[in-house]
Amino acid sequence: MDNIVSAGSDKNPDGEKPTKRRGQLRQAGSLVGKLTKKAMSKHGFAHASVITDWAQIIGEDLSKLARPDRLTFPKGQRRDGTLHIRTTSAMALQLQHLTPLLIDRVNTHFGYAAVARIKLLQTGLPELEKKPRRAAPRKPSTDELKSLDHAISTLDDGELKDRLKRLGTEVLSRNPATKGD
Repeated sequence: MDNIVSAGSDKNPDGEKPTKRRGQLRQAGSLVGKLTKKAMSKHGFAHASVITDWAQIIGEDLSKLARPDRLTFPKGQRRDGTLHIRTTSAMALQLQHLTPLLIDRVNTHFGYAAVARIKLLQTGLPELEKKPRRAAPRKPSTDELKSLDHAISTLDDGELKDRLKRLGTEVLSRNPATKGD
């Protein structure tokens, strides 16, 4: 019975003060800054929030077409830097015209004049270059295959009839959404 500790006691069974619990529940997003600080600083991002909050900084539509690459400052300073932004060549001209707005939004996010210039890097964005997957071909129905057989029934058996049947089956196998492909 010596090991029982009353609910109001500040001591554990060994008579020592209990240690504070360190493991608290936290949102995973709150740890991003600590975990990525070293990697981000190599690219000039003193704060990971430029990358993590990019969509909120410049807007949802523009964030899909432009990504921050790095932020460089003059030697020994942490203001009047150059923000390097990756974008497609098609969007570069539009972003060039929006440069004052982008600088203003980034500086508003930081709370001081961190960025004075923007340099656009015209490279493809990997997520934009991925081609959408085609849907798996559908199986033509029995009625469609019968209709195809009827359409080519007047031809003599041979290579032309076989090729037309394969072509017809291929056309019937296409999904309605991809008929223009």
